[in-house]
Amino acid sequence: MQPIYATSIKINKSCFHLILRSGENLKNAGVYLVRQELNPAVKERTLLPFCCAHKGENAVEAELDIAEMDTDHADWSVLVSFAPAGLSEAQGDSATPEDQARPASLHPVILGGSLRVRLILGNYEYRREGRIFLPMGGTGHRLILRCRPATKYDGPGTRLKEFLAFGLYRVLRPLWNKKRIWVVFEKYSSSAQDNGFYFFRYCMENLEEKERKRIFFILDRDSAQWPAVEKYGRNVIPFMSFRHILYMLAARLYVASDSRIHGYLWQPKPNLISREINRHDIYFLQHGVLALKRVEKLFGRNGACPVTYFTASSAFEQDIVVREFGYDPENVPVVGLARWDVLENHEDPGRPSILVMPTWRSWLEYLDDEEFRKSEYYRRYTSLIQNRELLDSLKDRGAELIFYIHPKLSRYMKNFHTDSSLVKLISFGEKPLNRLLMECSMLVTDYSSVCWDVYYQEKPLLFYQFDLDLYEKTNGSYIDMEKDLFGERCTEEMELVEKLKEYMADGFREKEIYAAMRPGYFAYRDHSNCRRTYEYIIGKGY
Repeated sequence: MQPIYATSIKINKSCFHLILRSGENLKNAGVYLVRQELNPAVKERTLLPFCCAHKGENAVEAELDIAEMDTDHADWSVLVSFAPAGLSEAQGDSATPEDQARPASLHPVILGGSLRVRLILGNYEYRREGRIFLPMGGTGHRLILRCRPATKYDGPGTRLKEFLAFGLYRVLRPLWNKKRIWVVFEKYSSSAQDNGFYFFRYCMENLEEKERKRIFFILDRDSAQWPAVEKYGRNVIPFMSFRHILYMLAARLYVASDSRIHGYLWQPKPNLISREINRHDIYFLQHGVLALKRVEKLFGRNGACPVTYFTASSAFEQDIVVREFGYDPENVPVVGLARWDVLENHEDPGRPSILVMPTWRSWLEYLDDEEFRKSEYYRRYTSLIQNRELLDSLKDRGAELIFYIHPKLSRYMKNFHTDSSLVKLISFGEKPLNRLLMECSMLVTDYSSVCWDVYYQEKPLLFYQFDLDLYEKTNGSYIDMEKDLFGERCTEEMELVEKLKEYMADGFREKEIYAAMRPGYFAYRDHSNCRRTYEYIIGKGY
């Protein structure tokens, strides 16, 4: 199959216009927008056909009015089909025109080099109802149309800063290289409560001035942590300031608890900066210990977001990174997580608390509120925090339950409600996560890596895994959930409630069987992880 290239893109009001060319015969080709579904339960993909005019054997002109498109947050692939699929007998005469036109095989459209440059330099977009539609390159330069909420960074001011920063960096690149700048950041550059911040704080409070002055932390001024972090002065750079863009280009190394793309705009318009960012070395501090969630397709050596150096917390974890991710052992130092240096048990025996913190689900991330409330995730956790038997036990033991969901699902927090004063719903940013982990008496989670922080403190855990089959299909894990967990596993609400009652009655004491597993999962528990991390990076010549 010969590649199919987009050689022209135009957006005139709501008309999305393309010219496609190929060495392949395109005379009978159809062109479609196909929604990239994140929800594994959705079997049928949404297809929108373009109106096509064929220009000889090797070219086709295609147009689509995107004014009536679904405005959900989604990526749409531009794909080409050469043959329609047959209809099943069950469809019979009731088949719709859309069914009859549904293609059997679909082939990607590739953005040519000159067109990629034009997308960066030009302004190709359509806006409707607070949403922006952007043609751009996806994986392998495949053409997609992205629909997402418009932000304050989608205007011409951001584009001007990008061009100016890029030009200044290019002109003074030898000078910037001599500065040996490190840039530190966390998820979306919106928080200062994870491994990135604690590594940065160690550097600010333990290094000599000549070393401190080349290490910078990126943070959004709107972050709840900004007032506490701005005391570090010019070493803290406001997100999307001119300095931020310039230092992302000039840095010799990124040190981050997430991938490179979290150091800049999330899902930006085509720009000059993102490609340069992806070429930088990065020391990956990790967001948590690897075990319960497979992420080699994201962070693996050949994944979507490969890294240069990969933190590990034990020989067990280092083996996973080497074996499953493809990194050399010398680039996977066993140093421990930076945030564990400040991890201490601050639970209040007079007011014990159970922290319930489920992780996110990729298939829920972009649902509207109505669809989210139909999900099993919502129904299960709503039922749990309103469970009368659990609430009675909390009252009898003088305990409370704190419910906190993953930042990627934080916008859905408003859908959860409770009438009990014994249940607290904590929104993302309302309270530092590490404080919640240190103050809790035990944790209920599903597949979240925060379980390691609680286990590190010798506190008990329960794993509520009601959707394990679906989770294993979409994410998978590196351990056997039946044998290797360091806490009991529950799949039903009342089973979980009974286990919680047992732990409350026993004073939240960790069981010996799980305590005995700890040395195999942690190489160090000495509050020196930041120091080991810094020394490793320096040893690599940065």
